Amino acid sequence: MRSGSRWLGVLAAIVLLVAIAIGAAIAAVWTALPLDHATLVIDGETVALPDLAGWPAALALVLAVLAVLLAAVFTVGGVAIAIVAAMLGVAVAAVAVVVTLLLFTWPLLLIGWLVWRSARRPSAVGARPELA
Repeated sequence: MRSGSRWLGVLAAIVLLVAIAIGAAIAAVWTALPLDHATLVIDGETVALPDLAGWPAALALVLAVLAVLLAAVFTVGGVAIAIVAAMLGVAVAAVAVVVTLLLFTWPLLLIGWLVWRSARRPSAVGARPELA
């Protein structure tokens, strides 16, 4: 169980580092780009980005980081689910091929085994290898 918790810790550290990097990138873009006339319209209410300061700006930054992280997690999760489904499909197909081959070749395998068994040198009567 230690291996699983180690991977979980590594995953949590990676998510934290990605969140910090995204937050730093958004903060750098926020200060570098000219946002004098940038506005957002949400449900008919207009929000001017230059007017944001204090906790609304911090809230906007946190929500942007959260949205990007959720998008990344859902994307990775979707790809992981697709890969697992594809691997399961390949495994089922491989089992079907093996079962089909065994179904049609078992008479040949049985005859081959019987020929091999009869062609072996007969062991001496009563002679058995010692069990050491």
